[in-house]
Amino acid sequence: MSGQNTEKQILAMVILLVLSVASLGAYTWFDNGRRTEARSEILTKDAERAAWTFANNCRECHGNDGRGLESDASLVGPALNTPNNTYAFLTDNQGQLQDLQTEFRYTITCGRNGTPMPPWSIDQGGSLDGFKIDNLVTLITTNAGNAWEKAVEHAVHLDEVTIDNLHIALDAAEVTLKASGWFADVQAAEGAVARTEADDAELSSLRSAVAAAEEDGEGLQEAQDALAAYEKDYTALVLAVVTIRTSDDSAAIADARSAFNAASGVQQEVAISRAWLKIASDYRAVERDLVSAEERFAAGLPVPTPATQVTSDTCGQTSADLADWLSSHSGSS
Repeated sequence: MSGQNTEKQILAMVILLVLSVASLGAYTWFDNGRRTEARSEILTKDAERAAWTFANNCRECHGNDGRGLESDASLVGPALNTPNNTYAFLTDNQGQLQDLQTEFRYTITCGRNGTPMPPWSIDQGGSLDGFKIDNLVTLITTNAGNAWEKAVEHAVHLDEVTIDNLHIALDAAEVTLKASGWFADVQAAEGAVARTEADDAELSSLRSAVAAAEEDGEGLQEAQDALAAYEKDYTALVLAVVTIRTSDDSAAIADARSAFNAASGVQQEVAISRAWLKIASDYRAVERDLVSAEERFAAGLPVPTPATQVTSDTCGQTSADLADWLSSHSGSS
């Protein structure tokens, strides 16, 4: 009888042990699942935040979807949204992923000397803090939550707003043009400016003095200063003409007429022709910007055009480059 009880006790203990092991395994599996899910949520949120940062700062060169030169030759930035950049993350190759993230973090922080890629870190004169840079690295190397799609959505929204604003600007420029009584004929206005300026002996003399100083290499600064001072008076006179021709503010018009009447007849003629050129040029410029924006938008390209300034000497780089920084930051994540 006691033998049977012992066997039952042993069996019960075995069952309890099996259940304990099973429970522990289930808990470990469940806990790992929760940690994986939590990590996925964090990565997705970071990547989605980066999508907005990318749309506001990076897409001019790399494209709305991050495919850069691969999607259109007018873009100057390399493709960031590529399988190669997310392969290490998808295959859980942590060493390769860390190296890749370190490289991208460096590039965003310091820019690329000899290319249009500027340094984005606040420490290097950029506009992004470390948190935003890390988020961009997450976007590029994981595309968590398909965040590149979010970047495109943000880009489209921003460009729609830009195009709406350009329509408003064109309407305003057209109102100004109509109020002035002139036509948007830039070439004719340029001809009028050339003819009237030729009659301004003092302006011609000052320009000749600058040209002579440039050739002789002497007295250039003085000649330039004298011309600039004379041109400054013309700038005020042109604004007075624009006010007279387009404003409905009686007090402003009265002040403008006073300034205009104080000028010589030749100066008045020059100011009138320059005012025509300004109004016509402003209208045509907004018109061109709107046409270009709508064409780029229709083609799926960023409305803002790529940067052209070449980066140099960032992060103390002259001849030393990425390898040095990578070796000193190999522990970064």
